[in-house]
Amino acid sequence: MTNDFEFTRPGDLQEALQALAQGGRVVPLAGGTNIMVNLKRVPLEADLVVDLTGLEELAPISETNGSVRLGAGVTFAELLEWRPGGAVQGLMHPMCVAFAGPLIRNLATVGGNVCDASAAADISPPLLALDAVAELDSAARGRRTLPLQEFFRGVRSTALRSDELLTAIEFPHPAEDERWFYYKLGKRKADAISIVSLAMTVKLEQNKVEQARIALGAVAPVAMRTPETESLLRGETLNEAVINAAAATAARESRPIDDFRATGAYRRQMVEALVRRGLEEISRQNG
Repeated sequence: MTNDFEFTRPGDLQEALQALAQGGRVVPLAGGTNIMVNLKRVPLEADLVVDLTGLEELAPISETNGSVRLGAGVTFAELLEWRPGGAVQGLMHPMCVAFAGPLIRNLATVGGNVCDASAAADISPPLLALDAVAELDSAARGRRTLPLQEFFRGVRSTALRSDELLTAIEFPHPAEDERWFYYKLGKRKADAISIVSLAMTVKLEQNKVEQARIALGAVAPVAMRTPETESLLRGETLNEAVINAAAATAARESRPIDDFRATGAYRRQMVEALVRRGLEEISRQNG
């Protein structure tokens, strides 16, 4: 097995975008936690590999009064050390703690995990629950933004064009009183691929749900929001009947498969149980 391709390390973002614009099979390389492992099994189908490590434009985490921006090159170790407070920290911190192990966290990037587009990608449910958008840059067409739920097209398939690079993820800063819940179910406490993951944010006004975002991982071809469940909750009080109805609806919205980690039936049961647990916890926080 051989791997014949050219390799370039651009000095800035514009050089990287120009490399992608050359055409052919161009593969961006960030942390390499998927690409380098796969190289041991199958040749990399690439004419050119573009090394993105060290690009300052992809590195920062920035906050304004209204939004949060995560550079695509931010690592999970950096996310773990970040302390933004509120719903952002409430979702990101436990997700990072459960993500792989220290070695992988030091290498794996936000952009890489998103672009891998695995149904079980750890960062996708929290970002969906935060209503994130993807920033996509091209040398020829400039920048466009796309809601993250539209970015994912299918199993390991995205809306990213061949000459585009995911440069950042941005989302509105949650309100101070916004509640949250996150849970990852795996076969062990760390370094596990999700069987089911759940992230939710809920804003309550006078004990009624003003807005709910519930995102699931590993129970459909891509990480997904649950629009029927969110609609059911809107305007309701989080009592036992509403919580049970929402949990059952979320389970119906999920589209899990059987694999060696779990059956689809078990995953659906866990969706119902975890959504119920999350809404009960948020209801207690409000009380």
